[in-house]
Amino acid sequence: MFNKKETPTDRDAKKKARDAENDKLVYDTWPQTREQGKLKFTFRFGALTWGFPTFLIYSAIMIILNFFIKESVKYNIMQAAFSLFFFILFGMIYGLFLWKKNEKVFLKKYPYGKKTK
Repeated sequence: MFNKKETPTDRDAKKKARDAENDKLVYDTWPQTREQGKLKFTFRFGALTWGFPTFLIYSAIMIILNFFIKESVKYNIMQAAFSLFFFILFGMIYGLFLWKKNEKVFLKKYPYGKKTK
């Protein structure tokens, strides 16, 4: 399994298969997700599923570092508030990129924005 080297052709084939699988998932689920609206999607998939968990991991690391290295690493409530704002903001930006990517994939197959049943 690990001894065989992957050729560029194999990598391209795997990438095309992954892209086709992702496109199928978007085609099947995007109309329902799209009805919820861009803001709700961005908040749910950007801020809640990326921004907030990343903030929690970052905070845990900073608290552990603060416990062991007391002089150089200070993690206080102001830094936590700034970090939360930062991660939520960039999570929302990430959510907007996801929205645009999924919309582009969906509109490529359904140019009028509607999937017929």
